[in-house]
Amino acid sequence: MEEFDNVKEALKDAIEIAESKGIKTKAGNDKYHSATAEDIQELMQERLYNIADLLGMSDLYLNEKD
Repeated sequence: MEEFDNVKEALKDAIEIAESKGIKTKAGNDKYHSATAEDIQELMQERLYNIADLLGMSDLYLNEKD
């Protein structure tokens, strides 16, 4: 997972993923394939978690009580 240093960069990357028309992901055998919905969900989840961390809101995905 790529770690971002600021929210703007993480959001920019997430927007690029959301707006892309054909994402390729690497399979275990170093070959690329078209991303599945699950692949895209994982890519977005990583960025959203990173954004939450940068904002000090990791409790959002760690399911901690307020």
